[in-house]
Amino acid sequence: MNTYNTRLNYLMTSTDSIFDEKDFTTLSDQIEVHKYLINQVIPWTITWYDAAFSWLENVFHPIMQVLMRWDVRSAFAHTKIDDLFFAVSDHWFYLLEKDPDVTAQFAALDYAATYGKGLGKFVSSLRLPNKVA
Repeated sequence: MNTYNTRLNYLMTSTDSIFDEKDFTTLSDQIEVHKYLINQVIPWTITWYDAAFSWLENVFHPIMQVLMRWDVRSAFAHTKIDDLFFAVSDHWFYLLEKDPDVTAQFAALDYAATYGKGLGKFVSSLRLPNKVA
């Protein structure tokens, strides 16, 4: 089995198959960025599989945990979960550039409160932490 197929199978099984082969390039790019960022702060180089595991634990699972909540999911009722994942992931990355302490939960709620629709948007905005002057 070639590297492409091995990595594709690993990601598909590790993400409960919410993604398909068309998403592989985007997922692989995210993992490469994750790997680069990790390698900037440790004295050794991690493998792609170590980076993929770290990405699953520190990016994928935290985002998916929030996306599966009814308020965030209902704010995007007609959006496929893989598309919503990529949108929230990009939004989180953007927010992290401004504040390195932003969590996946905040990013997903902020995305839903900003770009969502209906009751899910409203409830997500209520769940955001209050901003004090």
